Amino acid sequence: MIGEGVCEVTAEGESFFAELGIDVRAQARQRRALCRSCLDVTERRPHIGGAVGAALAQRLLEQKLPQPIDDSRGLAVTAAGRWRLRKIFGPGLFAD
Repeated sequence: MIGEGVCEVTAEGESFFAELGIDVRAQARQRRALCRSCLDVTERRPHIGGAVGAALAQRLLEQKLPQPIDDSRGLAVTAAGRWRLRKIFGPGLFAD
């Protein structure tokens, strides 16, 4: 963490995002902060905010790994999404 809620993307992180099709350098040129630690209002858990967090969310939605829940801001992870997300982030991602 660099400052109050501000984070940086490491070289390893940049490679990780590149494998997902996210160009961190392009995200850094946006007006918003590149990467922020952000506390989710509903879950009260930290998540990746900023341009790179938005790009990650968009990429996962494009791949239909989570699906929007009707009349809600929430997302539901599909069965295929659970499998794919475990491959991306590791087997301990979801509590079964």
